Amino acid sequence: MQAGISFPLVSFSKGSTITEQNSAPGKYFYVIQSGTVSVLDMDIEKDAPDDKTLLGIGDFFSVETVLTNSFERITAIAETDVTAIAVTKEALPAFIKENLPVSTKILHYLSKRLHYLNEKKYNDNKKTSPTHGLSHLYNFGKFYLKRNLFRTAYCAFHQYLEHCPTGKNVENARRHIEKLASYSSGLRFDYDDREITRIYPIDSVIFFEKEPSRGMFVLRSGSVKMTRIIDDKEVTLAVLKAGDIAGQMGLIDTKPRSATAIACEDCEIIAIAHTAYLPILRDGAHILSRICITLSERIAKHYESI
Repeated sequence: MQAGISFPLVSFSKGSTITEQNSAPGKYFYVIQSGTVSVLDMDIEKDAPDDKTLLGIGDFFSVETVLTNSFERITAIAETDVTAIAVTKEALPAFIKENLPVSTKILHYLSKRLHYLNEKKYNDNKKTSPTHGLSHLYNFGKFYLKRNLFRTAYCAFHQYLEHCPTGKNVENARRHIEKLASYSSGLRFDYDDREITRIYPIDSVIFFEKEPSRGMFVLRSGSVKMTRIIDDKEVTLAVLKAGDIAGQMGLIDTKPRSATAIACEDCEIIAIAHTAYLPILRDGAHILSRICITLSERIAKHYESI
């Protein structure tokens, strides 16, 4: 990776403190070019608060704090003489375009941290055991049926039949589908990757928790709530408005969704399929930059609440 005009190469002598916990927001995040850096992180996923992480060539630190202009959460110390690329928030799109491997690594890192914080915040006190596979969709259907959210329930039963065609509740799900048929108006479950613009009526589901990811979406109009059902209660993680994005890691991989996206009103979305990832890497640096910033902002909100 080469440092360009937009990315100054900075040096730190052995033993120097590069960033310090609770210090004022910094201007740069750093990508190590040579040497090693030890990082003491305030992050709550640390089992021992004094644990240090040793970073080397190609690693980075202080990304979230720079992208959100928030107080520093880590202390980074040069274990050897260190050189690093210094990147500002404004230079992020150019950095992504010129340094695709590191940019992908940053996206994975931010997604992993956000996923952990979601789990930490909402599942620490969960009493029931997690459900494996997608059989939970049938229980989702019953959950929303009891709450008279019939279109949402229809979506859950439909997806249960789609994912679990030999499941033990297939016949019951089919009976529910028949009874709820009048609520299926406007629903589509057969969008393919070439259909970018998609319409979801109120109370319909864009994707369910644990379904395989097929891409991300940008909300063009309407609003969407991101939810999880925990101990027979629906927990709202976020409410998205026009211009917001969701399911961003579905652009990179096909891992299971970590939440359910439900239309709070009639919505139009722009879907960006997983298959579009490489073209976006080449030509959509601003989109990936926005994803990084969005992930960082959601991480920052979790820390504020924690």
